[in-house]
Amino acid sequence: MKYSENEKQVLEIFEKLRLAMLKNDPAPLKEHVAEDYTGCDAGGRVHDRELMISAYGPGGVKLEQFDASDITAKSWDNTVIISGNTKIRGSWEEHQFEHSSRFMDVYAFRNSEWKLIASQITDHVKD
Repeated sequence: MKYSENEKQVLEIFEKLRLAMLKNDPAPLKEHVAEDYTGCDAGGRVHDRELMISAYGPGGVKLEQFDASDITAKSWDNTVIISGNTKIRGSWEEHQFEHSSRFMDVYAFRNSEWKLIASQITDHVKD
């Protein structure tokens, strides 16, 4: 698939955020997640930037796997939407988890940089 320059830039940011969550590195999250970010996890819980950064920073969620596939990017003016499939496995405190999900992330171009402003995750239905 041929991507625009904006889509390529946002796909690079998506990859930086994916790796940051795997490594519990809050710096890329602080840099690329908008102050007014809103996300909805697979359980339907809404969270903000502060919760996202604390959840995936040091002492937070420990991911053993975070694979992304079938990634697509679409853009309009100053907005890019990234969507695809993810497989994640890890733990939060004493709870183990494993999910296969669809996701959609919305990025906006603000003050000369791309910021993640919203995300939605939906678990795949298991047969």
